[in-house]
Parts: sequence; structure tokens; C-alpha cells
Amino acid sequence: MDFEITDAGPDDAEELLAVKDQGWREAYVHLFSPDFLARLGGNPERTERWRQLLAGDGGEHFAVGRSAGRMVGMAGAGPARADSGGDAPAPQELYTIYILAEAYGSGLSKALAERVLGDGPAFLWVLEENARAIAFYRKLGFEPDGAREFFVADDQRVPEIRMVRG
Repeated sequence: MDFEITDAGPDDAEELLAVKDQGWREAYVHLFSPDFLARLGGNPERTERWRQLLAGDGGEHFAVGRSAGRMVGMAGAGPARADSGGDAPAPQELYTIYILAEAYGSGLSKALAERVLGDGPAFLWVLEENARAIAFYRKLGFEPDGAREFFVADDQRVPEIRMVRG
């Protein structure tokens, strides 16, 4: 698969969220209820929040990957967030990265991560039962540091682990 990576801007918000939501449906079908996954998307307020985030200057960096002109991946990173566990182990945090299943194995995820993070010290939170993502992050030099918390969606509590690089 050939792809092009560009920085994301406010005009990308709707398509970026569609990719993010579809990425959730494809990656987390074994972790979240079908009802929860089916309800993702279609929220105008959420889209507007993302437009503002993508237009902001808070140090965040978002990028998208396109193949044949169609968005198939997205990623975002920036300064460690206050809700990152309170004891950020690195100055940069990978906030989000999702690609569509059709782009798995293409190198797009690695290219997106490098675009938004570079190769410096960073950390991220990943769902503990997402073995595919954990293996991917290990290839980028991230390792679990023992921190653990729970991601809550609807009535589900899904454990997350923190991974750190550098």
C-alpha cells in the first residue's frame, strides 16, 4: 500500500474521527460491547472540539495518512496531559494512533508515530489486552513501566498499561 502522510488541520476533523472510530471498531471488537462500538461517531459537538484541537497551538501534533486520496490512518501526540496518571515519565505523550485494518502491515502506523513523536523520550497508554498494539509499540522502543489504570466506557472497565520510551 502506498500512502502519503500530512499534518492534520481543522478541515480534517470529520474524516479523522471517522477513521478513529472505525479503527476502534476493528481493533477492539474483542474488548468492548458491540452496542458501545456501534454508537461511536456522529456527534457534532465532538467534531467541533476536534476542529478546535486541530487548529490549536498547544504543542499538539496530529497527522493523517492517506492512500489513493482516502484517509486510512491518524495519530496525535504532544505535551504530557494532566490526566496522564499525574507522574508523566516523559515530556511527550502519544495520545492516539489508529489505522484501518486494510492498512495493517503497511508501515503506516510506524510512519505516523515517527511524524508526530520523532524519536525522543515519550510515553503512551495502551489497553492491556491489545497484544497487537503492545507488540507494535515495543518495535518503536516502548516498554511497560508498571503503571496501570482503567479505561471506562459505559459500564465496562478495561485495564490500560503505560509504556515508556527513552
